[in-house]
Amino acid sequence: MACINLNLDVDVNSCLSGLWASLPVLGRPKSGIQKLEKEMARLRGKRDDIKNQIDQADRQGKIPTNEVSQWLREVEELEGQVAAIKQDFQSMSQYAPLYTFCFSFSCQFNCPALCFNAYTTTTYVLYCFVFSLGCFSCNCFNQTGGTSSQTQQAGDQVSIGESSNFCSIIRRVAKKLGEATELTSRAGALDPIATVGPPEPTVMLPIAHQPTVGIESYVEDIVGYINGGEGNIIGIFGMGGVGKTTILESIQQYYLHDHTIFDHVIWVVASKGCQLKKLQNDIAKSLKLDTLEKNDDERTCGDKLFSYLKDKNCLLLLDDIWERLDLQLLGMAHSATERGQQQQKHPRKVVVLTTRSETVCAQMKAEKKIKVRCLDSEQAWQLFEQNSDGDVLSSDAGIKFIAEELAKECAGLPLALVTVARAMSGKRSWEVWNDAFNQIRDKHEWTTVCLPEDSLVMYKAFKLSYDSLENDSIRECLLCCALWPEDYEINQFSELIPCLIGCGIIREFNVINEAFAQGCSHLEALMATSLLEKCNNINPPYEDTLVKMHDVIRDMALLMVSSLERNKRKWIVKAGIGLHDLPRQEEWQQAERVSFMSNQITSLQEYGASTFLKLSMLILHDNMGLETIPSSLLKSMPHLTYLDLSFCGITELPMEIGSLTELQYLDLSYSSIAKLPAELGCLCKLEYLLLSSMYLKIVPNGTISNLLMLKWLDISDNYLVPEWWWDELECFKGRHQLSVAISINATTDNIQRLNMLPNVSIWRLTLDGENVSKLPNYDLGTPQWGYRVSDKLDILNIMYLKVSRLVLAAGMGRESSFGCLKRLHFECLQLLVEISLNRVRLYNLRQIFIHDCPMLKDVSWVLELPCLNFLQIEYCRKMKELISEVGNSNSISSSSSVQSLILGYMPNLNCIANRPLHFPYLEYIDVKDCPELKRLPFGTEMLKNRLKRIRGEEYWWNNLDWDDESIKDSLTPYFRPQISK
Repeated sequence: MACINLNLDVDVNSCLSGLWASLPVLGRPKSGIQKLEKEMARLRGKRDDIKNQIDQADRQGKIPTNEVSQWLREVEELEGQVAAIKQDFQSMSQYAPLYTFCFSFSCQFNCPALCFNAYTTTTYVLYCFVFSLGCFSCNCFNQTGGTSSQTQQAGDQVSIGESSNFCSIIRRVAKKLGEATELTSRAGALDPIATVGPPEPTVMLPIAHQPTVGIESYVEDIVGYINGGEGNIIGIFGMGGVGKTTILESIQQYYLHDHTIFDHVIWVVASKGCQLKKLQNDIAKSLKLDTLEKNDDERTCGDKLFSYLKDKNCLLLLDDIWERLDLQLLGMAHSATERGQQQQKHPRKVVVLTTRSETVCAQMKAEKKIKVRCLDSEQAWQLFEQNSDGDVLSSDAGIKFIAEELAKECAGLPLALVTVARAMSGKRSWEVWNDAFNQIRDKHEWTTVCLPEDSLVMYKAFKLSYDSLENDSIRECLLCCALWPEDYEINQFSELIPCLIGCGIIREFNVINEAFAQGCSHLEALMATSLLEKCNNINPPYEDTLVKMHDVIRDMALLMVSSLERNKRKWIVKAGIGLHDLPRQEEWQQAERVSFMSNQITSLQEYGASTFLKLSMLILHDNMGLETIPSSLLKSMPHLTYLDLSFCGITELPMEIGSLTELQYLDLSYSSIAKLPAELGCLCKLEYLLLSSMYLKIVPNGTISNLLMLKWLDISDNYLVPEWWWDELECFKGRHQLSVAISINATTDNIQRLNMLPNVSIWRLTLDGENVSKLPNYDLGTPQWGYRVSDKLDILNIMYLKVSRLVLAAGMGRESSFGCLKRLHFECLQLLVEISLNRVRLYNLRQIFIHDCPMLKDVSWVLELPCLNFLQIEYCRKMKELISEVGNSNSISSSSSVQSLILGYMPNLNCIANRPLHFPYLEYIDVKDCPELKRLPFGTEMLKNRLKRIRGEEYWWNNLDWDDESIKDSLTPYFRPQISK
């Protein structure tokens, strides 16, 4: 039988005195650790707040103070020590029952010494047995001998004997609890958090002397060159439309998938006439850097970019540059200190640029220059086939023969090949194909077009595609896209479609909703033929609204409307090129349409009456320095039908506006005009008046109500509707139903007033509850929501409403309401707990934005929306799960139609759904600052669907829980790290 030798020659009262002093403070080790964990949670919260402030300061080019850095180090060390204590406690858990018995036993007498006097020898021996196992603090029973003072280590180091007993754990917990409390209290005194770092001199980058069809070899060559570290500046050059941007996009995608080399992959488009300041702002935007100020000069902006990027590995992709750019002013430089340290590896800065000119490559001191050539005949036919209807080509040998001849006419130019192939898609008649071939081969057709050979090839392809469009409205729509600056990303709904409506391209409609639907149809037709492109940004397409024209297609469109000898009309487009003054009068005196948008024009000269007799359109949008419109300018354009003065600094509209009797479209949005002139009411042909975000204070009586032809009025995002606006709307007696965008106080009376407006339908509505008293709930389907308010509503914003419950419901006696609703916003609803649907089918609802609704429990109701494709939820702090009910009723589905899911700043969110939920259409998921979200609601089955990107913080991605690590491995290529703020 094994024996246990107990050394009982000890002073029990002495060895237990230290233990007894500790017990009243923390009690049992488990409760002490719980108290410590609670304090550590508070400390982590302080630490996270300070780290967020450091991130914000980093964006401003600042660094943390030494005191803050030291505090963070101490917190990190403490976390490690607390983790060690918890691990020791877990290893001692096998002695917990024995410890509990002894602890309870001694507590009965309030003194450990009494325990030994009052109980039997058996109990005494058991007690000593516990001591010898090391459950308590003293080392009197340790076989190695010695006292506790001898085994106690300095600082936080703990001896083996002491680390494995409960009392030492109690003492260590007490000590660390004090340290955690002290660190938490010090956090409040850390001010400032960050300071400006010391400036460093900069030098230019050192010059080192040492699968789309046809582009694979170029991409492999460039990637190999970059990975090999052979150089820092690479120039790609070639004619327009040859595929330079496609190559650059492939390089971007490669390094977005492999983010081990570069901390940042930055894409900016230079374009012809682009200002350096714009490029600097675009780079800052890509980095989410908000330190560049409007009044900063180029040197200051460059210094701020450098300060942020100096210790980071960066790849800058510069598309379509036309002249030398100073890379130092774009932040792509190394400090002189780093340059001098030849042996020390410094952060890498690599620039890859595209240009049409080899000379520009030389000016940029490119170490590697790559010329992109047109495709050979085999590659050209392969690309043509890829963009054609394969069944058509294979169904008729005659069509295939003509298709091959058409491909040859494109001379291997990729953009021309794609343009012609897409133009012929859907054409099944040999006669149509033959006619197209004759058109493109007709020498007489092109003799008057004075263009170089390479441009003529592209123009022939463009003209064929243009003529193949279904109708004149779509053709005019295409040409209108050229009014914006080169490479500009045009918002379909706030910029492009309103322009098409104002130009008269879209005219046949009853309410503005129908006009927007027609506009979307036109744009889809253009995108189907590749004459217009959807923007493919790094950032998520939160709203699938941005389109752009390829710069070569834009050049061709402008040729068609401005430069050709036989052109019967003349457009002047000088958009986004940094103009400070208008061109000379003779340059645009005969023009029909003129676009001077997105420039730096600050003043307009005086002109004589009727100077611009042919002018029908004038766009001065986005010239914020322009504060005054001369009265003579308006008199000089008697036939003007379209005037865009939005995003200008204009403070007053001249009374001469009344002389523009042909005017049909007027946009004053985002201007500084506070008062409308009464003469505005004389515009008897005005159909579209946009006055959003103006903060108008005075509108003379009768100004709006007298506009009898008015079809669309936008007064949204102004001061909440004053009484004079109500008077104008109630007195409106126009010939058409008026579609209105408006912001109102969210009261029942105001909603009823909207419903009573004669011949008015609400297109966009903002309900602002900031000045409305608290209500127990808010039913958006009660009788006051008549058809004039809800039936044509396209966009609904609900903000600052003090309610706990919102109900979207069908109107009384009606099957459904909100039938046109496409976009829904909930913002700053501090008391909102629940949103629900009642007898309403929101079949057209596409986008939902929920922001700062801290009490909201979940959004299970979104599963009742069959067409929802975009869901963004942020700052809903108490939300633990998005979907709490899956398939629990006939109306709740077990799958979601969402394509883009954006989640942010929800500290308690721990799951998407509590039951299996399918996302067959999901393309993008973004997660920001949701630390408790440990699982994604899908696995590798998403790879068979449409998944394009998962974006989040690196630490979040690395700490996700997976049923199988192979799932993470399969999804990792789709992960993109979130740029820290």
